[in-house]
Amino acid sequence: MKVPVKNPKIKVIEFKGSLYATINGSSLWEIDKAAFKIMQMCNGKNTVDDIVVFISKKTGFPEEDVRNVVNKILEELESQGLIKWIEK
Repeated sequence: MKVPVKNPKIKVIEFKGSLYATINGSSLWEIDKAAFKIMQMCNGKNTVDDIVVFISKKTGFPEEDVRNVVNKILEELESQGLIKWIEK
């Protein structure tokens, strides 16, 4: 089973109420608080199901709806090199 893990080189900066992620300091990506929370949970231990259940309980939204959003956010984080997938 593969689980997401945050890039250890990532730095998150808060500036004027917005969050920005950078890996090497030359590129910045603005991330919203939902993406930031999901990224924090990408520790190499939490499965996608773990993340979905946690967010569903916190928000009260159905797991199916949360799963769709979480999967899209994880795809975007991966495409930017902010997370990767490892075998658990």
